[in-house]
Amino acid sequence: MIFYDLTDLATVAVDMDNEAAPEKGKGRRKLFKLPVYKNKQVLLIDLEDVSAIKAEGHYSTLYTDNENYLCNLSLSDLEDRIQSEHFLRVHRSYIVNLQYAKAFEKIDEHCYLILDFKDDMRIPISRSKVATIKEYLGLS
Repeated sequence: MIFYDLTDLATVAVDMDNEAAPEKGKGRRKLFKLPVYKNKQVLLIDLEDVSAIKAEGHYSTLYTDNENYLCNLSLSDLEDRIQSEHFLRVHRSYIVNLQYAKAFEKIDEHCYLILDFKDDMRIPISRSKVATIKEYLGLS
C-alpha cells in the first residue's frame, strides 16, 4: 500500500506570528479543498462546490450539486479549518455555504435557511445564531 501526502494540495499554512496565544485549532493548516472518501480513493472537493456540511457523529457529510460525500473530519474541526468567509455554522449539526442561501423562513419559534440546492434543502438555525444569520443576509 502506498500513501501520498496531500497536505500541500488541500491546505494552506496559518501565519503563527500574528497569534497572541496558542489556542485549540491554532497552528493547524487551513483547508481550501476538503478530503472525502469514495470508492477507496481520497478525493479533494473544492469549497465552492459544497453547499452544506452535516455532522454525522465524528464524521461529516458534504453536500454538493452532484452527490454527497463522507469526510473523516468532524464538524468542529471543519469549522476551525475551512478557508472561506462564505461558510457559517448555523446549528450544532450544520455548516452552510451562504452563497447557496435562497430564503430565510420562520415557522412558529423555529427558523430555517432554505438552500438553492436539491429540492430547496431546509437547514435548521439555532436560536443563538438567528441574529448572526439575519445580519449576514441583511435582514436586521
